[in-house]
Amino acid sequence: MKVYLINLDRSPERLEWFMGQVEGKGVDVVRVPAVDARQLPNDEFERLLKRASGHNSMSPAEMGCLLSHRKAWQLVVDGADEWAFVAEDDIHLSAAAPLFLRHDDWIPQGAEIVRAETDTQKRELSYRVWSKPFDHDLRRLKSKNFGSGGYFISRGAAARLVEHTARKIEPADVILFSPTEGMLHELVSLQIVPAICVQDVWITPETSVNALASEIAGNRHAFHRTDTRSARRRGIAKLRHEVVRVGRQIAGLMYKAQAVGLKTSIFLRVPVGTGVSAGGQK
Repeated sequence: MKVYLINLDRSPERLEWFMGQVEGKGVDVVRVPAVDARQLPNDEFERLLKRASGHNSMSPAEMGCLLSHRKAWQLVVDGADEWAFVAEDDIHLSAAAPLFLRHDDWIPQGAEIVRAETDTQKRELSYRVWSKPFDHDLRRLKSKNFGSGGYFISRGAAARLVEHTARKIEPADVILFSPTEGMLHELVSLQIVPAICVQDVWITPETSVNALASEIAGNRHAFHRTDTRSARRRGIAKLRHEVVRVGRQIAGLMYKAQAVGLKTSIFLRVPVGTGVSAGGQK
């Protein structure tokens, strides 16, 4: 099984960081040159932005991120393997990660995507455990998750995502893991518990020896502060959103109590596995 690593040409230190984590571990890494937002022509950005719903942040860096994942998906479609792992270059791997990355015979039949990371927020997962590879649980994802730093994807799912994003544009993690604006409920997506990787942004300063800066976060902040194309809510739209959000929170609490009582779901903060790598050291 191949690991498709998304990496900007101008970020060789990130490539070195990731390769240091898998050196000597029998992991087959293929570098995917990322689409650089700094080199994305404005007219091309405008053309693609017309496919977006306008509900989500879609800065040039986020557009570049999505297009980079799309490149990786196309490589999966064109490749010979049934499964692949797509990674962004700022993820920290757990000690168990290489066991999952070497082959795909641990993935249960019927799965189409297996999310390997955690965003450290409380999420809804199936009560049912699909399988327990390497003493990790696999549970179905049932709620929105942030981040697209590391996930296993089948060739069939990659083909559907390539086709979907030819018509609709949203941030990569929304396309992958949103039940309302993405394909979470159209694809069978599982979560590894505990997670085998975590993006640098979720690592505390005490743990993150690399302090890999998030270019997307910086670009997003500047874009929403100054650009009229931003999806950031203002004025009455912001007030209306807050009223609706409170209503949804109340409804969510009622749903959660029912789901737990019926044992159809669990709600937890997915932890990251032990031995999170730090530049190849543990």
